[in-house]
Amino acid sequence: MLKPNRNLKATLQRSPPTGSADEPLLFVEIPFDAMSARVTILPPTSKDKKFVTVDDLRHALEKRNVVYGIDQNLLMEISAKITQQAADKNLDDMIEADLAHGTRPHPGQDAQVEYFFEKDHSSHKVDLTEDEEGRVDYKAGRKINNVKKGDLLIRVTPAVLGKPGRTITGRDVPPDPPKDIVLSFGKGVLPGVDNPNEFYADEDGHVVLKDGRVTVQPVYEVRGDVDMTVGNIDFFGTVMVHGDVKDGFKINAGGDLIVRGVVEGADLQVEGNLTVSGGVTGNDRAHIRCKGNALIKYIQNATVEVTGNLGVKQFILHSKVTCDHTITVAGSKGMIVGGPVIARRELTAGAIGNKLATPTEIIVGEQVDLRVEILNADEEIREITNKIEKIRKSLVHFKDVNARSNEQLSDEKKELQTWMARALVKLTFDAKVVSQKKNELEIKQAVFLKEKPIPRVNCTYKIYPGVKVMINRAYIAFQDEQKYCSLIEMEGEVRFTTLKTKTKVQTV
Repeated sequence: MLKPNRNLKATLQRSPPTGSADEPLLFVEIPFDAMSARVTILPPTSKDKKFVTVDDLRHALEKRNVVYGIDQNLLMEISAKITQQAADKNLDDMIEADLAHGTRPHPGQDAQVEYFFEKDHSSHKVDLTEDEEGRVDYKAGRKINNVKKGDLLIRVTPAVLGKPGRTITGRDVPPDPPKDIVLSFGKGVLPGVDNPNEFYADEDGHVVLKDGRVTVQPVYEVRGDVDMTVGNIDFFGTVMVHGDVKDGFKINAGGDLIVRGVVEGADLQVEGNLTVSGGVTGNDRAHIRCKGNALIKYIQNATVEVTGNLGVKQFILHSKVTCDHTITVAGSKGMIVGGPVIARRELTAGAIGNKLATPTEIIVGEQVDLRVEILNADEEIREITNKIEKIRKSLVHFKDVNARSNEQLSDEKKELQTWMARALVKLTFDAKVVSQKKNELEIKQAVFLKEKPIPRVNCTYKIYPGVKVMINRAYIAFQDEQKYCSLIEMEGEVRFTTLKTKTKVQTV
C-alpha cells in the first residue's frame, strides 16, 4: 500500500540510501529477520533534478537481494506512481510502501499423551472426600490405579514437524522443533495391535508411572502398617502388607493377601489365598472372608470364613470359623477353644477344649453354605407363619363381631378386612415358596452327605470335657477326657475310630 509521508528527516535517519552521495532519493529498509522490505522514494529538491525511475527501483531491490515475496501488484502500482510523479514534476509527495514479505515458518505440533488413569497420583495421599451429608471417612484409602488386562492405559499422539519459512532474500528459515515426550514401558504394558501408539495393560494390577516409565504391577505392597497413613485398600490383584492391619481398616484383595504382621479388628475380603504370618487378634471385630486357602499363625476373637482349606499353626480361640474343606491346627499343641468351628470335610487339632471345660463346639460334615441357607429359610418360615396366624385370628375376630351384632361393618373395617385377606393370600404363597426352597436345599445337602468322603474329627492329643461335636448332625457331648482319637458318624451316631491323620501345616 502506498503511503504519502512528509517526515523526510526521520525516514533518512532510519534506513540506508540508494542514490547519489549528495542527494539520496531511494531507500530499501530490511529488518534484522529479513521478513519484509520497505521502500521509500523521495522527490528531488527541484524540478530540474533527476526523478527516481522504475529501473532505479528494480536495481535497488536487486542490490539488497530482495528476491522473494515481492507484491507484484504493488510493484506495478509504485511503478505507475513513479512515472506519474516524474511526468508531473511533483516535489511534494514521497512514495512509501511495504513491497515484499517473507513467509514465517509454520510451527509444528508437540507430542500429546492422553492418560486413562490418574497420572498425578501420590502414593502418600489419602483420599478424604465428603459424602452427601458432609461426613469424611478418615480411613478412606489411597487412590490405587486398578486396571484389568486389556484396559487402555495411554494413547500417544506423535509430534508433527512444522513447515519452513523463507526470508525476502530467499533464505529458508527452519521451524522450531516440536517437543517430544519420552516414555518407556515396562512389565505388564503392551502396544496395541491396531494402533502402536496405544498401550494396554497385559495383566491385572495397578499402574505405576515413575520417571517416565509405565508399568503394571500385579502386587500392591504396603511397607509398613495399614493404618491412618495408608487407609483402606481395594486392589484387583495381590496385596502384601509388611506390617500389621490395624483396628477398623479394610482390605479387599482381588488376588492373594499376604500379611507379615498381625491382623487386629480388621475386615479382610480375599478372592485368592490368605497368609497371616503374625496371626489374627480380632478384638471381637475382625471379619475375614477368603475364597482360596488360608494359612494363619493363630486366630483369636474373630470371625473367619474360608472356601478352601484352613491351616492354623498354634490355636483357634473364641472365634467363629467356617471352612468348606479341611481345618488343621497343627501339632500336639494346636488347640481349639470356643467356637463354633465348622469344617465341611475334616478337622484336625492337637487339643480340643481346655481344662476349664470352656464350652467348645465342633461341627463337621455339614455343607456350610447350605446349612446357613437352611437355617435362614427356617427362620423366614417361622416369621411368615407367625404373621399368618395373627391375620387369621384378626379375620376370625371380625367375623365373630359381625355375627354377634347383626350389623354391617363400617367402610373402614371392611377396607381393613379386605387388606388382611389379600395379605393372607400373599403370605401363604410366600410360605410355600420358602418351604420349597428349603426342601431343595435339604436335597442338595443330602446328596452332598452321600457323595462326599466320610467327615472326620481328628484329635492328636486330648479332647476335654465341655466339648460338643456334631458330625452330619449326629451329636456327642464330652463329659470325660479322650486322647488320640478320631470321630466319625455311623448309623446316626458319633463313633470313635483309630487316629489316622497328617497334621503338618505349611509354615506361615
